[in-house]
Amino acid sequence: MSRTDLAWLAVAAYALHILEEHILDWQSSARKQMNLSMERDHYITVEVVLLILGVVAAMLAVSQPIFAIAFAVFLVINVTFFHLLPMVVSGGKFSPGIITGVVLFYLLAWKQYQLSSAMPQETLIWAVVIGAAIILWPVLLLKLRSRPYFRQGGRK
Repeated sequence: MSRTDLAWLAVAAYALHILEEHILDWQSSARKQMNLSMERDHYITVEVVLLILGVVAAMLAVSQPIFAIAFAVFLVINVTFFHLLPMVVSGGKFSPGIITGVVLFYLLAWKQYQLSSAMPQETLIWAVVIGAAIILWPVLLLKLRSRPYFRQGGRK
């Protein structure tokens, strides 16, 4: 299977992941298990933007494989720190998104990593940095929006 095929499958897996999260109410789970709260429109915006980034990574998989690898890293960080770890810490309480995350994300990321074994280590390190930045950016924005400097009119 090619890197491009894997990148598009990662986008499809993330779409299924979003479906699982929305139907099984990940927002409530995140609020309780991680003290991570966001309004529904912010949640949907984050999911759409991340899905678009996956599409961009898939489109660039041949010419700029670092982005396909970074998206796979993002998937692993997502399932590990936003689903698996909260489940472990909460004593096994279900985290919506864990099914698609464990079944699909780890497999696709592993396959993407196998294709990357001949790449320079520096490229793989940058892919990890980019993948981490992808998932940390919305979390940082959520934290910043509660600070007085970042508050806009109408919000308390």
